[in-house]
Amino acid sequence: MINLSELNAKDIQKILKLRQKIEVIEQEMAKIIKNAEKHTTPLSVAVRHMRIPRNSQPSLREMITGVLTKAGKPLSVAEIYEASVASGYHWRSREPMNALNVKMYTDETFKKVAPGRFVVRNPAQ
Repeated sequence: MINLSELNAKDIQKILKLRQKIEVIEQEMAKIIKNAEKHTTPLSVAVRHMRIPRNSQPSLREMITGVLTKAGKPLSVAEIYEASVASGYHWRSREPMNALNVKMYTDETFKKVAPGRFVVRNPAQ
């Protein structure tokens, strides 16, 4: 804590000027926040509800099939996910790893050939 008796008049004037500047900034900030609260759709909600047209990218099954075919070897779910992100696939799910896990274990298009490793069941199709 600062002992005010040790400060000279110049220092006290500087402190008062800074305090005034802080009050002005706080008032401006309050106005900005109040104005932002008037908007009915926050940016985060607007971005979350943006949709990519369905035809602009392959389905999840098509994307996985493409990744596995291109790799030419069994891949783990994490490797498939990394390849999908690298290829620019846009995940609609909030938890893409969970969605990918479910797809790999439930879709008959894919075959588990080793613990956690998958291939396309019939690559000729």
